[in-house]
Amino acid sequence: MKINSVSVEKHDMKLKAPWAIAGHVHESVENIFFEITDENGVSGIGSCAPENDSPENLDHYFKTLDDYAKKLIDQDLEFNDDTYNNLLRDLPKHHELRTAVDIAFHDLYAKTKEVSLVKLLGPEYESFKTSITIGVESLEKTVEAAQSHIDKGFSILKIKIGECVEEDIERVKTLFELNPDNVQIRVDANRGYSKKQLIQFYESTQDLGLELIEQPLEPEDNDEMLYFPEDIRSICVADESIKSYDDAVNLAKNDKPFGVFNIKLMKCGGIYQALRIAELATEEGIDLMWGCFDESKVSISAALHTALSCKNTKYVDLDGFFDLGWDRVSGGYICESGVMRPNEKIGIGVEYE
Repeated sequence: MKINSVSVEKHDMKLKAPWAIAGHVHESVENIFFEITDENGVSGIGSCAPENDSPENLDHYFKTLDDYAKKLIDQDLEFNDDTYNNLLRDLPKHHELRTAVDIAFHDLYAKTKEVSLVKLLGPEYESFKTSITIGVESLEKTVEAAQSHIDKGFSILKIKIGECVEEDIERVKTLFELNPDNVQIRVDANRGYSKKQLIQFYESTQDLGLELIEQPLEPEDNDEMLYFPEDIRSICVADESIKSYDDAVNLAKNDKPFGVFNIKLMKCGGIYQALRIAELATEEGIDLMWGCFDESKVSISAALHTALSCKNTKYVDLDGFFDLGWDRVSGGYICESGVMRPNEKIGIGVEYE
């Protein structure tokens, strides 16, 4: 694929409402969009959501990607390991930027083959239920939000916890009273617990049937997870603890602190690296969850296509677009009653508005 032109844009993606997780409140997010066009006029679109979206950091990220983009013009790129290894070499400190470029490469290549990305990768599933997330809220607002999501057809709720273990226990117990036969509940502590607090939380909720407990401790406390028996660790999810393939290798050794890996394209650097982690997880008998930040449909769609191509995908948490008040693109996927599936267009299925 000979590259004819490249463009880079950044946009402020206002949230529909302020969003709270343990220790943080967000009112908007910035996404950077990357488009690459080959000599035949076929374009691939990628995007990223920088974790640190301060104005200074965004300006640095935008300039870095713009400078990199200019070097791609007139290059002849192949869809092979060398292209993605060179991407890691050229942008070693910028995993989010690598994600935007990686997605655009995959989108472009699938379009040149006139197939969807999941068909290019090899589909294992046609669709998957996604969870819908409720931020750190009062008990009353949590119940109100949960009931609203249930009324819209969502059957998997993910609750942000981690600020006060006693209040977390109360919120989770109350939610299980809403519709326990038809709704699954996951929790995400966002590194908010100590080992002692995790023990307290688990002992108070273990009989309820929680589906997952995501990243309860800080990444540097991964070894503390080995205190817990395997039946607990099997429902615990590594999120911030797994940002790269090397992290996955370390977490898959010997006694495993987590039974599930949460792969986020933004953390690991894109589809190519995500598939490497997924292959390792399959070999080690570790289930996969596919997550996101508040992101454009571009990267959400890319993550969905990738998730559907991996046989050990067991959980999907790709609800980040639902929080946005605006997006640069349309299309990507179809979500009905919480079930996500590609829209069957070529590439990742998105197009600029």
